[in-house]
Amino acid sequence: MILKAPGKINLAINVLEKRDDGYHNVDMISVPIGLHDHVEITELVQGNETFLTCDDIELVCDESNLALKAYKAMQENFQIKKPYRIEIYKRIPIEAGLAGGSADAAAVIKAVAHYHKPTISLERLLEVGETVGSDVPFCLLNKPCRVQGRGEILTPIKIKENYHVLIVKPKKGLSTKVVYERADLIEKVHPNIDLLIKGLEEGNEKIITENMVNSLQNAAIEMCPDVREIILSLKQMGFDMCSMSGSGSACFALSKDVKALQYASKFFASKGYLTYLTSFNI
Repeated sequence: MILKAPGKINLAINVLEKRDDGYHNVDMISVPIGLHDHVEITELVQGNETFLTCDDIELVCDESNLALKAYKAMQENFQIKKPYRIEIYKRIPIEAGLAGGSADAAAVIKAVAHYHKPTISLERLLEVGETVGSDVPFCLLNKPCRVQGRGEILTPIKIKENYHVLIVKPKKGLSTKVVYERADLIEKVHPNIDLLIKGLEEGNEKIITENMVNSLQNAAIEMCPDVREIILSLKQMGFDMCSMSGSGSACFALSKDVKALQYASKFFASKGYLTYLTSFNI
């Protein structure tokens, strides 16, 4: 079985208080995008060990990988006994804030659930996903959402316009854990999530632009100044709807003008950045 594992961008992130479990409560808008990995999962008829491989040598394929964690969570929750071969074909860059690892984990959960009888409900899969990673429930649902709590509270939202998306990623990636730790030490900016939802529902780009704010962006810029340079360049090119996704280091711009984004993509690629042209997957 081969599944697409779509990534996401965060149009805004409001980082709230730190929890007793070490995570932060957040209030954010996440949107699935067309950029995706492929995950191939094959049931093995012999042996008792599940294998994980990836075509990107930078991705660690040991027990710390979310895809393998997802399989083990399914195994423990549903007494899965059959082993699998899991092969990940990466397209989503790592350490980018695009939920590539969580998307792969969600694909594993869906595939194992497909092989399992009787049918497992989506609600139950979301509960399992929550134990694997904060973005995994969203990747399982794969709809534009307001995401709250640690990532487990999902409220689908309506988006009027299906924007094209240019993603620009510096060569340097950023660790989510390290970015959050740094953000705790500096002053954070806070978006108005309610207003952003209103802007998205109405297609009001002025409201969207004013509220596309990421509480983690200043911390990310301290560790990767290219984030600032990319966002400034996007704004100078006329892409007002731009920001950093997740904990970075990938930045993005939204536009209905795909040709303008194609031109910008060539510009950033000439500067040595990784670029991806995609769209909302809604």
